[in-house]
Amino acid sequence: MDSPLQVRGSIRRKLMTYLGALFLLGMIALFVVAQRYGRSAANTAYDHLLAASALSIADGVTLDRGQWKMDLPYAALDLLAMAPDDRVFYRIVTSDGRTLSGYDDLPGPPSGTASQVFYDAMYSGERVRVISLERWSADRSKHGWARVQVAQTSLARDALADDIVWRATLAIALLTVSALLLGWLAVHRAWRPIGRLEHDLRTREPSDLSPLQGPVPKEMLQLVHALNRFMIRLAENLDTLRAFIGEAAHQLRTPLAALRAQAQVAVDESDPAEQHLSLLAIERNAETLTRLTNQLLSDASVSHRDHLRRFEPLDLAEIIRQALYASVPQREPRPSLELHGLDAPAPMRGDALMLREAIKNLIDNALKHGAHERGPLRLALDSYAACWRVEIADHGPGITAADAGSVFERFQRGSAATVSGAGLGLAIARRAILSHGGSISLENRRKGGLRVILDIPKAPAT
Repeated sequence: MDSPLQVRGSIRRKLMTYLGALFLLGMIALFVVAQRYGRSAANTAYDHLLAASALSIADGVTLDRGQWKMDLPYAALDLLAMAPDDRVFYRIVTSDGRTLSGYDDLPGPPSGTASQVFYDAMYSGERVRVISLERWSADRSKHGWARVQVAQTSLARDALADDIVWRATLAIALLTVSALLLGWLAVHRAWRPIGRLEHDLRTREPSDLSPLQGPVPKEMLQLVHALNRFMIRLAENLDTLRAFIGEAAHQLRTPLAALRAQAQVAVDESDPAEQHLSLLAIERNAETLTRLTNQLLSDASVSHRDHLRRFEPLDLAEIIRQALYASVPQREPRPSLELHGLDAPAPMRGDALMLREAIKNLIDNALKHGAHERGPLRLALDSYAACWRVEIADHGPGITAADAGSVFERFQRGSAATVSGAGLGLAIARRAILSHGGSISLENRRKGGLRVILDIPKAPAT
């Protein structure tokens, strides 16, 4: 059954939306630029004709014996006949304000303009483009300027500007559509690796937790690495679980069979004395089975919390006192204890359950193998700069060099052990201490016995 994930939009749709919006804005911007360019290009083309016509007319305006004379070259106006739908107007004004020739009401140039200027105006109900230029002339008796104005309606230049704009717009539209199609194709092709990854995960066997293989885009590299790391951790957890179930079944099968056999013997025994001995054996096996079950559960709990790494502030001295209370028998005969450094608080960050299980198992081992008739069990807590040191010392047989490296493995026991056990105590302690970034070591005491030393950081990395 698929998990109820919350779907929030589509990345592909978002990409295409952003790309479409980008291209649309680009198309609008290009349309505005094309419109300005079309108007500018049309004005430039027709302004050249206006200027040529005005200059040709101005060349025919002169002063002769103090009188303005004009020889209008009609070919000058023929230059503007290239636009047959447009009308042309002209005016020649002398420096004294008299209209020498042309349309007297043709609008003049804006005041303060240069001697030659182009401007737009309204004339006879139409928009016209006008050029105004001044020509200086002089003879022996008089001098002055004459202003020549030539105007043309804007039908042809508007048509040219519109043609330029729409041709550019068509090209822009085709470019935009092509770019959107290419963008869609690029997004579709870029999405293929995700489809292949989804297909690989969906078609895998449930037991296949091998890392994902094959080429992936750089943007997906971290995602694939994260998936691979997750599957590696999951595979390790499943392997640990399978190993735990197998070992637990193997370890529990023997004491359960013995317990059942002893119970059967007790049921069949008619002699009260023999029956009492059978019941004592059942009690011993039940105690062994209880201890084994507790250690198996402790190992599973520590293994689970090792993966969580949820550390909180705690008092290590209080944790040790709790472990002592849970491990040391409360009835007589009680073993003698030598305690140091447990009265003052020992603040740190860690997992209380993991540390309590670790120390409880070490105390339990020391009580089982410690030969306390030779001396008390010593438990000390000392403070160093960055760590707490916990020392648990007994008077037992110690450990051989050959066993020092293997006793930390699960279900491994030292060759010198004289008391039965599952071989989980040191493995549980080692996992818990290493989870806190600490270390555990074993040393033989000079006068006999084993010293277990724990160095636990006060602020372990989470």
